[in-house]
Amino acid sequence: MWAVMEAFAIVRDFHFAGGVVLWTIGVNTLIMWTLICERTLYYRFALPKEINRVTHTWFSRDDRRTWYAQHIRQKLVAEVCSNAHFSLPVIKCMITLCPLFGLLGTVTGMIEIFDVMNAFGMNNTRSMASGISRATLPTMAGMGAAIFGLMGYRALLRYYEIQVQTIADQLSLSTRGAAT
Repeated sequence: MWAVMEAFAIVRDFHFAGGVVLWTIGVNTLIMWTLICERTLYYRFALPKEINRVTHTWFSRDDRRTWYAQHIRQKLVAEVCSNAHFSLPVIKCMITLCPLFGLLGTVTGMIEIFDVMNAFGMNNTRSMASGISRATLPTMAGMGAAIFGLMGYRALLRYYEIQVQTIADQLSLSTRGAAT
């Protein structure tokens, strides 16, 4: 229990040293990773069921060679693509926001340093150090969150592209098989 309280105190002190912008980066990162985890669970459990449903729907058709049947196949593939791609643009946007929030933290920290220099001159180094902390910590946190978020996003995107190609190939192979 003591270790948990100590870890919470470290995180709290880190966030207070970085200012309000660091809290914004933290909330953005939490939401981003929640969405990444949701997509991972969807790809692991729900997407295979959806692919099986679409494949079953396609194979249960007698007609797979006409123009109308090909449009139905395209619709089935588009449904799977749409559902699988659902929150990927939001995740990408949140990854893009992380360094921008870090830059905002840098600017606000520098403004604080300039305010201290204006009020006290170069003599108050403790207040200047606080401003430097508020300038560098959000930048570091924003870049770190963006880098790790980008790695998770790229893994999801790669898996999405593989699954979409697999379902498209699976349904088009069955079309060619029906033609022969």
